[in-house]
Amino acid sequence: MNNNERLVDDNSTVSIQDNEKRNPMESPKAEKQKKSSITIRELTIIGLLAGITIALGLSGYGIIPLGPLNVTTLHVPTLIGAIVEGPKVGGFVGFIFGCYSLWQNITAPNILSPLFINPIISVLPRVLFPILAYLVYLVLWKVPQGPRIIVTAFMGTIFHTIMVMGLIFLLYADMFALKMNLSPDQVLGSILFLSATHGIPEAVFAAVIVTPVAMALRKVLRKDKPKKTKGEDVTVTEAKEPELAGTTVVETKEANAGEENLTK
Repeated sequence: MNNNERLVDDNSTVSIQDNEKRNPMESPKAEKQKKSSITIRELTIIGLLAGITIALGLSGYGIIPLGPLNVTTLHVPTLIGAIVEGPKVGGFVGFIFGCYSLWQNITAPNILSPLFINPIISVLPRVLFPILAYLVYLVLWKVPQGPRIIVTAFMGTIFHTIMVMGLIFLLYADMFALKMNLSPDQVLGSILFLSATHGIPEAVFAAVIVTPVAMALRKVLRKDKPKKTKGEDVTVTEAKEPELAGTTVVETKEANAGEENLTK
């Protein structure tokens, strides 16, 4: 008979190893399903950041008209969501950002609003840029937290500008030239000029605002708390195994109850 098995009432045996295998909470499949779903905390943060995005837009501080384009600060909550909770949260908040941009260009149009009525330009880049920003954050894993977030916020904003203006050039170059009274040869230079004059200030603003907020949130949520390595878990398990060897689940419970009585 195995050392981990002992006779119990009715000549039945109880195996500690079998009990551990039957525990669904410890199965890799259950852990994978848990990681793939959206947690309550993630839903709360998505709702909070989406609310801030809409509030910025409605107050007029989120989209500031500057020439033919709008300088936006609505991307800041999206970057915060991606840096603090990952690409899933950042993508959801970015989707809200894109939907608001689409609605704003329909209800309060400017000279280039006909281009932004297309969701490929107004929504799609806003979903993708937080994912790219999070990849930058992962690549800079050796960099200290402060500079790491600064670079991530700056580059995330640059990705946002490149995707929006690049799609305008690819899909609506002729319409852009017509709206801006430009010749076809001037379209590329004009788009690059607008990207630089609008995108760089947005990137600097994002780096300044996102960094302290994201660092504070990560600290409150304990996102940077050191995690136990697999080696530490194995050491703890091996240390406890000799104490459990040769005992049943019933004997272990009785021993624990005796210790509690002595403590009392």
